[in-house]
Amino acid sequence: MPIASRAIYSINADLLNRFNALFPSRERSKIVERMIEKVLQEHEHELLEAVRKIETDPRYAAIREVSDDIDRTAGEALQDA
Repeated sequence: MPIASRAIYSINADLLNRFNALFPSRERSKIVERMIEKVLQEHEHELLEAVRKIETDPRYAAIREVSDDIDRTAGEALQDA
């Protein structure tokens, strides 16, 4: 089991009161953990979709060209080192 950490966050009092009224104290940490995990997965998915779009969408060809130039330059610098 991963090591648990304690965190302190500022949360709107009304929102926190509603949350505390709805969930028993013994369940709150697990619920917050699941919510955090869900939000992280959503953001990771959005990031991956953006990367895929840049890699495949013709409208982003100029960005790919710059990226390819940087990769070539970095590769040449590593070979010269």
